[in-house]
Amino acid sequence: MEIVIEYVLLDNFLIDALLMTLTIKTLRLPFSKAGIMCASAFGAGFAVISPLINVGGILAILMKLSVAFVMAFMACFSLKRVFSRFLVFALYTFAFGGALVAIFTFLGVQVYDAMYIGYVSSLPLGTLLVCAFMFFVAILRLIRLLKNKRTWGNSVNFEIEILGKRKKVKGFIDTGNTLKNREGKPVVVLPERELSFWFSAHDRMMIMFDKGQSLGLKNLDFIVVGSFGGSYKMRVFDAKITIDGKESEACVGVANGKVRCGDCQAVIGSELLEAM
Repeated sequence: MEIVIEYVLLDNFLIDALLMTLTIKTLRLPFSKAGIMCASAFGAGFAVISPLINVGGILAILMKLSVAFVMAFMACFSLKRVFSRFLVFALYTFAFGGALVAIFTFLGVQVYDAMYIGYVSSLPLGTLLVCAFMFFVAILRLIRLLKNKRTWGNSVNFEIEILGKRKKVKGFIDTGNTLKNREGKPVVVLPERELSFWFSAHDRMMIMFDKGQSLGLKNLDFIVVGSFGGSYKMRVFDAKITIDGKESEACVGVANGKVRCGDCQAVIGSELLEAM
């Protein structure tokens, strides 16, 4: 029997690409298709030539770890957080190998036999790629679950961008905040004093008197907000909200008076969190 090299290359390329994609998503790094393709091609090439390299034991482990480090570097072509990429990629590679062993053991198939059959059968990529895809989906769901832990408490850290200027704030998660502007964008409520980061006292006064268009604010409008003490008109305007590296078009609502949100600087609705 003979093993087709193209099958080995394609198999390892796709699996490495899946694992590297998981690594990038876990660390919330900028996604580079070219980087992941280069890293996966390098890993696949090593998988082909590695049987020809006559080393074993500690040297074999160090060689594979060195390859993983190079792949982690190539994924972003940057030394920034390269050790984090390396560690997470190595962890996922180890976990995927363990998952394969568990699956084949459950099916009563020897791992060596399963790998060999996978390369000489008429559907050479089927077994490994299905396992890889299942592993990929499972880890992605785990990542989403861990990211959503922010909703387990009553606050979340995020960024507000107004006129190109960003500020990190701590937001109180209020399930009762279902405010939206006329376009249906969710409203993040800010006390008027918090606008001092972006605007002078004169500019803030202009916003409150509906003169903020001259400042470059988009969709400056008002919504009617009801409370126990009656209702009032809240000024709203477009802003960008960034949570865990994901941007969302929303708007800021400027609250009159004090906002009860503890040590937080803003009030954000849970609906906006769930949409990201």
